[in-house]
Amino acid sequence: MILPTPVIMIIHQARQAADYASVLEKTGAKVHPVASFEEANELLSFLHPDLILLAADMPEGDGRLYCQQIRATLVHPRPVLVLLHKSDDVSERISSFRYGADDVLGDPIDKKELAIRVLAHLRRRQEELSSSLTQLPGPSVIRRMLEQCLVVDRPWSALSIDLNNLRIYNETYGDLAGDQLIKALGAILIGLAGDNDFVGHLGGDDFLMVTQPELREVLSESICRQFSTVSKRFYPRDDIERGYLVAAGHGGIRRRVPLISLSIGIVSSTSRRFQSYVDVLTTARDYRYAAKQQPVSRWVGDHVQPLGSALVDARRARILVVEPDGAMACLLQENLSLEGYQVEVTSSAGDALSLAHHEPHPDLILLESNLSDRRMDGWELCRALKDDTALKAIWIVMATSHPDQSLALEAGADLYLPKPFDMNSLLSEVKVLLRSGGQV
Repeated sequence: MILPTPVIMIIHQARQAADYASVLEKTGAKVHPVASFEEANELLSFLHPDLILLAADMPEGDGRLYCQQIRATLVHPRPVLVLLHKSDDVSERISSFRYGADDVLGDPIDKKELAIRVLAHLRRRQEELSSSLTQLPGPSVIRRMLEQCLVVDRPWSALSIDLNNLRIYNETYGDLAGDQLIKALGAILIGLAGDNDFVGHLGGDDFLMVTQPELREVLSESICRQFSTVSKRFYPRDDIERGYLVAAGHGGIRRRVPLISLSIGIVSSTSRRFQSYVDVLTTARDYRYAAKQQPVSRWVGDHVQPLGSALVDARRARILVVEPDGAMACLLQENLSLEGYQVEVTSSAGDALSLAHHEPHPDLILLESNLSDRRMDGWELCRALKDDTALKAIWIVMATSHPDQSLALEAGADLYLPKPFDMNSLLSEVKVLLRSGGQV
């Protein structure tokens, strides 16, 4: 696995700066020698060095004061400050630390010692900027990696990766269990990364990989496949056999939540030109969101699928209301229509099944369990809809006065809404489901 190239700035008189630069370039770092504090200030506005090596005695002033200035003006992560001091006096060296230097070295210094000390500081900085949970490079290192990708000639792809339904998993099994799942995902990414790939951890369950465009699909498929296998170890057998978790909301609302999966959004330098590292991250996350439209581990790339093509347009969404109470049916139809949905209403399970088969199929069915149809009640209708290959993608909201939420979810309902319910809560839940797109 690769890491971004370290950036070092040397502030010294021209000859000495050139000598030290020739040594530090051999460590693999990108070195920028400058001969004045003014020139250094111009570079600092966009260079973001990992380490600054500067002389205590410069023609224009005291290097210790410049250390103090950097500490006061640069936000985290600020560069490591290594001061080169000609004096052997202990008190003067101690004063350099008080001004803000992270290390004080002799000037001149043996070139081998300089290289080793600088490498030690860079290694320590890398550790400090890594995730404490996964030990992977954190946000600052990811930024540096993407910034370097934007200026190189060779093509690259970035994979934005995160877990689906982690919040529900944490609520069910605890945050420590969720952390172990995040660590497992990190281990999978490290194991699949090649010598020329980069893996970083932005925080939480948000990861980023950088790879070669020709490897993006194979790598994404491998990540999804391995995670689908490994994630089953993090559930009790009963939950694996049932195939879903139950999420509890306000007002007694219960919903079926698929077992945890992951989504990957892929962007590539071969598909578009990016303006900044933020542009890369936000665009990759947009494609990752498109991948979340199905409750399985899945990837979506900018070279495969137009962004947003999987989303349901709420203005065209179709809702079928199955409600035996005439007054309630009218109330539901009126409120849903005001939200812009196309609404059909019936009180019969048989008619509902027939309407559901008509093209185009409803996007969501709002169903009461207690129906007057002698052939089929609401529970049986729900099972019939979910057992039908052509209809199982339809969201089903079971709005019922029956007190046992487990019956609705076991019948296949995606959401259990106990009656009486608040109309605003219903509209909110419907909007969330329709924005989530289709199922499988």
